[in-house]
Amino acid sequence: MGCFVSLYNYMSFRLMEPQFGLRQSEIAAIFSLYLMGILSSVWTGKLADKFGRRRVLWLLISIMLAGLLLTLSNALSLIIGGIALFTFGFFGGHSAASSWVGRRAKTAQALASALYLFFYYLGSSVVGSLSGIMWASSGWRGVVLALSACLLASLFIALRLRTLPLVTEDAAVSRQPSIPPENPDA
Repeated sequence: MGCFVSLYNYMSFRLMEPQFGLRQSEIAAIFSLYLMGILSSVWTGKLADKFGRRRVLWLLISIMLAGLLLTLSNALSLIIGGIALFTFGFFGGHSAASSWVGRRAKTAQALASALYLFFYYLGSSVVGSLSGIMWASSGWRGVVLALSACLLASLFIALRLRTLPLVTEDAAVSRQPSIPPENPDA
């Protein structure tokens, strides 16, 4: 969440700089990409049901990182594409992670969900503040550096989650073939 908040907060400043000179209304139109979250959540749910949450979380974080790196471009179309990818990855990752918390918690599921949300919003505050410091000292490249570090740490954690014992639902998914058999009647 901290990376998401930071991208949307500080990208506005970048797009208002003379290089792009966009008005706030134009930036707001670009930020309608926020709606990518609807598509992402549905896509992630289907993919997680098929392959398991542990197998899609790293992919979604990687998509966020790829989108973030695209925003380093000086071409507005690539920046917009980067924002779209980043947003898609964020909402998908949040969907996978938040739904996984309740399934992983054997007891105190409400507490587990509350802790997830606590750290979700704490990350927003901490990373958002750190990104502001990076913006003030190093501009957009500094923000990208800070967010890349956060995403790489998240990717490392997501990859480490693969070592967790499977829960019943994950075990059932892991026994399914990764490529469905062909249907001769189709």
